[in-house]
Amino acid sequence: MFKVSPLFGDHAILPLGKELRIFGTADEGEVIRATLTAADGTVTGEGVSTAREGHFLIHLPPQRLGVRPLTLTLSSDTMTWTAHDLVTGYLFMAGGQSNMEWSLWNAELGQTFIQTHNDPDLRYFNVPRVSVLDEAGLAAHDAAHWQQIAPHVGGDMSAVAYFFARELRAKIGFPVGIVGCNWGGTSILSWMDEVALNRSVPAMKAAEDYESKYGAIPLDEWQAKQTAFQHDMDAWNAKVAQIKEANPGIEWAEVEKQAGVCPWNPPPGPGSPYRPGQLARSMVAKIVPMALSGILFYQGESDVDRAENYGELLITLVTRWRELFGDAELPFYNVQLPMFIDAGAQDDHRWAILRNQQEKAWHALRDSHLAVMLDEGEYGNIHPVDKLTPGERLARLFMEKFAHRHPHQPWAMRKSTCGNVLTVELTGPVEARLGEPDLFEIAGEDGVYVPAKAELDWHRIHLTAQGVAHPVKARYAFVNYAKVHVFSAYAPYLPLAPFVLED
Repeated sequence: MFKVSPLFGDHAILPLGKELRIFGTADEGEVIRATLTAADGTVTGEGVSTAREGHFLIHLPPQRLGVRPLTLTLSSDTMTWTAHDLVTGYLFMAGGQSNMEWSLWNAELGQTFIQTHNDPDLRYFNVPRVSVLDEAGLAAHDAAHWQQIAPHVGGDMSAVAYFFARELRAKIGFPVGIVGCNWGGTSILSWMDEVALNRSVPAMKAAEDYESKYGAIPLDEWQAKQTAFQHDMDAWNAKVAQIKEANPGIEWAEVEKQAGVCPWNPPPGPGSPYRPGQLARSMVAKIVPMALSGILFYQGESDVDRAENYGELLITLVTRWRELFGDAELPFYNVQLPMFIDAGAQDDHRWAILRNQQEKAWHALRDSHLAVMLDEGEYGNIHPVDKLTPGERLARLFMEKFAHRHPHQPWAMRKSTCGNVLTVELTGPVEARLGEPDLFEIAGEDGVYVPAKAELDWHRIHLTAQGVAHPVKARYAFVNYAKVHVFSAYAPYLPLAPFVLED
């Protein structure tokens, strides 16, 4: 007997131009044959595999656009399995933590689209959020399935991924599929497998620290605590949903006032999704080595306390994922963290440091793309309700690659000093909008940053500051939260990316 991964079930999206990898579980030595056929019976792909160590993997040739619908049939000497209505298009994994997990029905404008949007070629598959592969966890994976966007279908889809896919559908018209693989509150460490954890000293140390503190907790003891915690969280979330339904425009501070403090205190232990490597084992491992068109990623909020090491961790994760998904050039589309600070908190620059680390990883990785969100974010709310903007900015990055267009996002390239003026050269022209250009700082040889006056000069910015006779360093928007006023000079008026120029 064999069992095919539900990723290849009815309505699956097959990535355009990629060798297909069909996989599942099977009895040892069982020979499984796969056939992909078009509606007229034409065979578009064939392959065979002999199961080893309980698993099989069948390679099929890349498929062309327009040959649809496709039927996938797998058979052995004992059984036959068939999936219908497969189509070729673009297939993305949507990874990260809560702002990627954030569902369409909780997002701004989400209810409108849920009620009216009908697009059978925008499809999604949610990887079950299970942290333990026990009987219940495995059953959840087996029950997962593809869904097609239709009125009142799609509310449980990642809102960021939905708006990304919706924009791609409007721009290029090809089928788009999203495989949601995300979990709120998770560190990047949760998504790194043992190989990745051992490649990074900070990751390895964090994993060892976790195991020394919590590794000896019995699984059943952790499960009992987790059940109690989840009960409290479900009750609180239900209360929040009730409050928001009664008053759709309510401010988050008022929601918290009425619902009470979020009982966020997940118990650590051997089955925790916040254990380093746990979700690599219980979620990511269930979808590799499928072929993808790219990865969308929105994560980092839970790692601001280790912000200085985040760039290294992100590079390690992406490199390892490319190995696991069998594609050394797999495009990676990352959301840079928006503005945020807890209400009443002092700005410790941790979010600014992490944004800078995200940019460093972007520079270090091939075919990596970074969506700047410096003009987004909400004071006191770590979950901005606007998920349209990050989704559309990710889509813009894809379209720039797809159409070979020059990137529209303005970035700092280099700096130079002449007397008491430090000039920053940009990748494109900028202008001030809705206020004066601020949040710029410069420093002399002593390294002490002071606020700088900014003169915008098309694709240059000239910076000066009283008391800094010879500036050698510059930075912009090095804060957790503030309003920005410098944008690209052309529509859609993207914010100038934050920068730190010190070398």
